[in-house]
Parts: sequence; C-alpha cells; structure tokens
Amino acid sequence: MKISRLIINNYRNIENLDIKLENPTVFIGDNNSGKSNILKAVTLPFLSNDIGYNGKNLSWSDINNETKKSYYKYIFDNQEKIIDNTINLEEFTTALPKILVEVILQPESTEHYFVRNLAFDIDGNNDIRYGICYEFFPKNVKDVVTRIQEVFKLQESDNLDLEDLNSFKMNLLPIDLYSHSIRVPKKKSSISYDDLKLFKYTSLVAERDDFSRSADKIGSKSLLKLLQMKLTTNSKMIVEKEYNTFFNTLKKVSAMDNIINWQEKSDIENAKDFFEKISIMPNMPNMNSLLSSVKLGYADDNLSSQGLGHRNLILILVLLNSFIEKNEETALSVVTLEEPEAHLGIGNKRLISSYMNSFTEMTSSVQLLYSTHSTDFINKLDFNSIVLVNNGSALSLSTDLSTEGKNYLSKNPNLDLYNLFFSKKCILVEGLSEELFIRSYIDSQHSLSDIVVISFHKGFTNIIDIWLKLNKNSTNRLGIVRDFDNQPTAKINHEVYNNNNNVHVETTQAYTLEPEIVSTSNNYDVLKAYFNDNFNWEVNSKEELSTKWMNAKADVMLHICKDISNGNLSDLELPKHIKSVIDFLSPVKEKSTVRKEKLK
Repeated sequence: MKISRLIINNYRNIENLDIKLENPTVFIGDNNSGKSNILKAVTLPFLSNDIGYNGKNLSWSDINNETKKSYYKYIFDNQEKIIDNTINLEEFTTALPKILVEVILQPESTEHYFVRNLAFDIDGNNDIRYGICYEFFPKNVKDVVTRIQEVFKLQESDNLDLEDLNSFKMNLLPIDLYSHSIRVPKKKSSISYDDLKLFKYTSLVAERDDFSRSADKIGSKSLLKLLQMKLTTNSKMIVEKEYNTFFNTLKKVSAMDNIINWQEKSDIENAKDFFEKISIMPNMPNMNSLLSSVKLGYADDNLSSQGLGHRNLILILVLLNSFIEKNEETALSVVTLEEPEAHLGIGNKRLISSYMNSFTEMTSSVQLLYSTHSTDFINKLDFNSIVLVNNGSALSLSTDLSTEGKNYLSKNPNLDLYNLFFSKKCILVEGLSEELFIRSYIDSQHSLSDIVVISFHKGFTNIIDIWLKLNKNSTNRLGIVRDFDNQPTAKINHEVYNNNNNVHVETTQAYTLEPEIVSTSNNYDVLKAYFNDNFNWEVNSKEELSTKWMNAKADVMLHICKDISNGNLSDLELPKHIKSVIDFLSPVKEKSTVRKEKLK
C-alpha cells in the first residue's frame, strides 16, 4: 500500500498543493521552500492517541499567510454586516481559513480489508478510491462570528482600518475555536480509532543532532517509538515477569529483608506484629520510562562517543531496518526523513543512499518520503520519484515531465537538478564548447559570478515548461543559448518563451557557435593572430577559420577559454546572442531594456 496522491490546502507556506507520490518520493528544493512543511503535513491524517501522538490541533501560525490576508480583508470589507449580524454565513464560512490535508491511498489487491471503511469515490477507471482527510476548522462558525462581533464592537470607536490588524489580528481569527477532525474525504463522519491505528508514521526531522548524545539514554523519540510499537501485549507481560525476577534477585543479593525485618532480633514487645508487614515491593516504571533508559552501543562502546555523522548514519539505518519485518497489525507505515545526508562523508552518503534506493523493494507496507539537498540521494534513472518544491508549490516529475523529458534527463547523469531549477540566474547551453566559452567570460567578470551555466544539449522546451511552473512566483531567471543548426522551426518554437518575463532565449545566426564568434565585430582578426601564435594555424578567410576551429579537439576551446578567463583575450567580443542573454541576467537591466537594445 502507498499514498498515491497528496493534497494540502493552507498549511504554512503551502496554499494549494496537489501532487502524485511514489514509493519512495524525494523532495528537492532550496532552503525555506516548503519541503519540511510537506513532510509534516503528510503525517497529520495519521495522528491518533496511539504511541507517538504529538498533538492534533495546529496553531494560528500554521495557517497560510496569504489565506489569512484574504480573510482579514473580507471581514474588514464586511465589518458592518458582521456587527449588525447580517453577514451571509455561507459566504463567511467560505472565507474562513481552513487547513486541509488529504491522502489518497492505493492498496494492493490483498490489502482492501484494511481500507474497507475508507472508500469515498470511484475514479475514471471504475476503481474505488480510498483516503484519509485531516481538517482543521471551527466546529461552530457562528461562535467565530460572535467573537469577531465582540472585537469589532470593543474597537468600533477607534475607526479601525486594515492597518490596525497587527495589534489584534489573532483575536479576529480565534484559533481557540478551531478543532481538528480526521475523516474519510467527502464524508462528514470521523474515522474510527480501530481503522486509524492501522496507519503509522515515523518522522526524523533535520534537528536530530543530539541523537544519543547522552550515554544514559537512547536519545531519539523515533527509536523509542519504534521500541514501543514492537512490543505486543505478550511482550509486555514477559517484560513485567522478567522485571519481577530481576527484583527478587536484587532483594536477595542485597539482603534487604534483614534490614527491613529487624524485629526478629528485637526485644521490643509486639514489634513483630507491626514490622513483619513491611516488605520491599517492585516498583516497575511505566513502559515509556523503562524504554527511555535503553542506550545504543557501537563496537563495544557508547554511541555517544561516536562522531555526529556516524550517529546519524546509525539512526537512519536502524530506523529503516526496523520496518523490513512485516507487521500484520499495520496497513501502512509512513517514514518521513529530512536531509539524510546531514554530516555524512562521501562513503557513508553512498552507503545510505544505496540502502534507501533498495529499501522499498524489501517491504511493501512502508512508504519512504524524504527531502534532500544532495544529488547523491536522487535516482536519476527514475525521475518519477522526484518532486520539485519552490515557494510552497510543488511539481511531481512523474506527471509534469513527459516520458521523453524523463529519458532526456536520464541521459545527463551529471546534471545538477538544483542548479537547473533553483539557481537565481541560470544559462542553459547545448554543448561543452558553449559551456566553456560562456564560463570563461563569466570568470573574467566578477559581477557575473552568480550566474550558473549548464550544458544541456538539445530539446529545451519541456524543461522550460517545468522551470516556468516551478518558478512562477520566484525572482529566478533562466537564459537559453541555442545553435541555429539550420532549423528555423525549432528556433521559432523556442523563442516564443521570450513572452515570459523570467525567460530569455537566443539562437545563433550562423549554424553553430564557432562561426558566430568569428563573424562578430573584429573577432576574425583577433582570432586569426591568436591561432597563428598558439597553434600555427594559417587561414585566409572567416569560413576557413570557423571550419578549422569546429573540427579541432576540445583542448583548443579549453586553451582559448583559459586565456579569456585570464584576460589575455580582452579584445575578443561576445556574440550578440550570448551578450543578450547575459545582459538579461545581469541585475542592472530589465528584459524590456535588453530587447530595445537588440532592435537598435
């Protein structure tokens, strides 16, 4: 079984999200993009009073800020109607912020028993859809209206406007009147505890650096929770029996009876009648306290003496390994993990990434969802498992990237998806020559050091579509440098993306890069002298120089690029198409300015 689809509304920086999930699913994105919020949200439908419960109700700060702004504007626009109690309650209910997290479950053919009470719909293929929905919303909307009326009436004499919100906005959105519900999607009835307990979650957050820092305790809530989950009623009875055995042995070797029952040697009258009833009894702590005292070791030493990276590695491996054994009382265990690469050296990164890639093949009852900033943890042969996250929005490559696009990305094994999708300024080029040439120019200009150049060969349109979806609310910019290659239709299809303010596509007028450089301004004379001095080339025309350069080995381009970077070819001018893209990415010019200059 797995979660096949995740829907999140108005949770923290996520306003509206609807993505497909795989097993495993890896979330990649920049800092503060929303990865952790997604991993937290996906656990909300599985909260119960069972082991690991950490609070079902959320707080005012958990509600999406944009949703709150819309709500505050609505109540101020309708202030009089709220005060005189003529507000449309249905309309107010729609405006009132609601947090919703919905997981759609996809059971195996043998697992329908677990989800029999979670059916809510039939899809286009006549298959039953199953799901669990977490909702955070007031039980009684009228109580919210009454509370707002009280606030407005108390402040009515102050002629409130929208700028006054900062002083009492939490009172205008009374979170104490909110409560949670966990139910079947599209149904009002709550899910029973017996059904909900079949679904478990375990979370390892990024702030786990104190794991097993103490030499006395296990040091991880996640591992403590796992120990508790593994203990059946029969196991707990065995623990209690063994504790009593331990106690009786302790009482025997310590000779405590001789101390307590001192009356046997006393001459005090009636002492025996009173003191013989005093005894030492076992005081077994509750299971949580008992398990908390357990500690992990490594190589006959306390785990606390190991390095930070080693402790993190052990924590992840022990956690994942504990799920391999099938638990018949669990339909699905969701494991969320933030930044598995934290503090790991290259060897341990490869070890844990290899284990994680094969983990889901070992068990079908566990779904692994993790976030990472390391390309070592991305399976580039299976882009279906990747979700890109940016500014609270997310795109699943399984649905948003065509099969052709996935295959194309897979053929670029060294491609850094982070630089491609999350760089502030990125230039995509078709080959190594373009990459080396543009990098060398950027290296010679310190003001351009924040531009990333990626060699991406051909076929940019599908990638640009994904980039635009992901960066629709960001200030990031993308430049494309193409070769004409005698393909006028491809040129038109690519340059149509110039209608977007954050993308700029340019194509050579010549067939490819080298003749474009040679034909620019006075470059022919500069390059003719350069190649004659450094490679003993004797050429008599631009066409001859261009052909000889194109047929030369990559070492020639590398040599000339090093000289450009070192400032030894300062007289060489950039071709117009490359200069146009760099100007577009530079901070001092807007795209409209660049285009005006081109027309001149």
